[in-house]
Amino acid sequence: MAKRIAKETPNAILADQFYNDANPEAHYATTGPELWEQTNGKITHFVASAGTGGTLTGAGRYLKERNSKIKVIAGDPAGSILAEYWRSKGKNKIEGTPYKIEGIGQDKLPGTLDMSVIDEYHTVGDKESFAMARRLTREEGLFVGGSSGLITSIALKLARELDDPKAMVVTFLCDTGERYLSKLYNDEWMRENQMLDVPRVALHSVLGRKNGGAPAVVSVAPGATVRQAIGLMTLHDVSQLPVMDGGNCVGSVSDWSLSQKSLENPKLLDTTVSEIMESPFPMVASDQPVDSVVKLLSKSNPAVLVQEHGTVQGIVTRSDMLHFMMSR
Repeated sequence: MAKRIAKETPNAILADQFYNDANPEAHYATTGPELWEQTNGKITHFVASAGTGGTLTGAGRYLKERNSKIKVIAGDPAGSILAEYWRSKGKNKIEGTPYKIEGIGQDKLPGTLDMSVIDEYHTVGDKESFAMARRLTREEGLFVGGSSGLITSIALKLARELDDPKAMVVTFLCDTGERYLSKLYNDEWMRENQMLDVPRVALHSVLGRKNGGAPAVVSVAPGATVRQAIGLMTLHDVSQLPVMDGGNCVGSVSDWSLSQKSLENPKLLDTTVSEIMESPFPMVASDQPVDSVVKLLSKSNPAVLVQEHGTVQGIVTRSDMLHFMMSR
């Protein structure tokens, strides 16, 4: 339809940037010469990504004509077919998969992309690309989008690997972050898409945030009575107790469990804790990451004991963990 309208409308053109040779020709006439002149002909590596392929084809072709030793490095989002098409020389049947980076990569080959210009093709995932874009904004004041993050990531890796003081790696930032305020610059969106790394926090940080004047560990001995255990929980306003025999946790009791059992059989109040205790709480190191400890906490396992240098330093409950997360 677009072709028909352009044909029928006087003085109209169809840009058709994916199949219009004027696209790479414009980069051959302008972008390539600018890069050559701005680097005084010292450029050795040109890094760019392909949406239409116009930049890679036009600028890359010009630079290679000026110096055939210049390497043209292409970048592709993980999920796009372009890099794999280049690697297989078009022999493999390739199906793309979804990715979040916008403006680059394809699920079909653009007519404006000349792959013979390319010397290397690198693939970078969404997470790495977005992280680099955010770094460029935060550390360099360059407010860019995901495609710029992708090619910058490739360019930096390449620069680190090159063992040549005369090497000059050049790329350019081809998008703006303004279009991605609700996406890669939105922490909630990044978390929902599992692209925002959360700093690993050790369990001792949770202990340090605990409030109240209760002892670090309120415990009960196996020979204590159920009545005494309930009294301890009431006194210190806790809902569970580890049953400690010396320095070892041999069991546990909870207010809910003791209440249920005592209501069913009041005589249990004067029996020993060892007769009705449940499984001991897990023992974890104080430097264990919080995210791994959270997985241990459940309805049947409401707390963990925190150990350091072989001794119990404290107890962390589901409630403690929730309060810690809310206070961050």
